[in-house]
Amino acid sequence: MVNAVIMASGNGSNAIELIKLEKELDNINFKFIITDNKDAGIINKGKSLKKDVFLFENKNNKLEHEEKILNKLKSENIEWIFLAGYMRILSSDFINHFYDDDLDQAKIINIHPSLLPDFKGKDAYEQAFKAKVNNSGVSIHFVDAGIDTGKIITQKEFPLIKGESLENFKKRGLKLEHDLYPKVVKNIDKFIETKCKEDIYEI
Repeated sequence: MVNAVIMASGNGSNAIELIKLEKELDNINFKFIITDNKDAGIINKGKSLKKDVFLFENKNNKLEHEEKILNKLKSENIEWIFLAGYMRILSSDFINHFYDDDLDQAKIINIHPSLLPDFKGKDAYEQAFKAKVNNSGVSIHFVDAGIDTGKIITQKEFPLIKGESLENFKKRGLKLEHDLYPKVVKNIDKFIETKCKEDIYEI
């Protein structure tokens, strides 16, 4: 059983989907949730699902902030991190603590609401909507030192419907996120066994 943690900064809807999935898993144990935001909705939502939520606020010192988180992760023997709307960029030093030689990747996975490499960074749905793309989507990828530049595990697309509102566009994207992220977690052993050598996995 692999010890994992979820990190989230906001409402944590993807985090909730992963926690709900846990009862179906025999390979991953989500030990707790970490947030950097004292007002994050995930705090009460996580506790309602019987998960401890630990708050590590950033006091304008990135090194100290990450060191406190790392100390907690090490004390609990955490092997994997799943980012679910965690809004801080992790340093290369932090990422390297979870680097796996066999995988040639850090054991940190993120979900991003676009078809990477398009629309990296914040407000990806807004970026895609403003660009009037024919299709947008959701990407699940490993985390590296760049911003949404890590190896893509899988992607799914959905169309922009002519005349729809941004709110509806985002709602449809979020539904896809909630479907795709749990599927990746359920198949994590597949990525390990193949050492993540496939370009993009079909799930």
